[in-house]
Amino acid sequence: MIRFDGVSKRYANGGDALSELSFEIGTGEMVFVTGHSGAGKSTLIKLLALIERPTRGQIVVDGEHLATTRGARIAAYRQRLGLVFQDYRLLADRSIADNVALPLKITGCDETELQKRVRAALDLVGLGGRERVRPSMLSGGEQQRVGIARAIVARPALIVADEPTGNLDPQLAGEIMQLFVALAHTGSTILVASHDLHLIQRMKKRVLVLDKGRLIDDFRPGKGA
Repeated sequence: MIRFDGVSKRYANGGDALSELSFEIGTGEMVFVTGHSGAGKSTLIKLLALIERPTRGQIVVDGEHLATTRGARIAAYRQRLGLVFQDYRLLADRSIADNVALPLKITGCDETELQKRVRAALDLVGLGGRERVRPSMLSGGEQQRVGIARAIVARPALIVADEPTGNLDPQLAGEIMQLFVALAHTGSTILVASHDLHLIQRMKKRVLVLDKGRLIDDFRPGKGA
């Protein structure tokens, strides 16, 4: 599903955010990316979302070479990608159903199908029956669930989360991670960037460890470091 081949990213100030990064993630895998602040986690996410471009190397996602993805194809690519953010990024003046429906409205989805998918996504994250509620009436954990529902409503093959539990207490963080596990069981590929080592260890999933932009470990439970 994802292949990084010698990927480097150097910013205009001369700083290297990523250096010669190479790895592969298979379809249906759930993988964590971790490392200290500044290790390159967010840059990796931005490259996958085509917010940034690599200085060197190749990135292939679901068979698409991102170096050749330009213009209108960028929007089409992003529609196949589910993004979850630490700060939720919900529209305060819209209901949670309207927030979740946004990716489908962008694609011109039929209204009947749209309503069906929105209900299914909210049911999956435990918010069924609360479609008309505004984000301000929800807890932080519930708002993050809305963010996940929005990311999955278009049934993307790849879901990428950038510090999705950073604003949550340990119990809520664990619940959110279990949601990602459930999504991986449906066949989606899940990549989660997180600095929460304790939570990552509890999940017993593959972990890519970054340090100053370099991949220093690819830990696979049951196979050793």
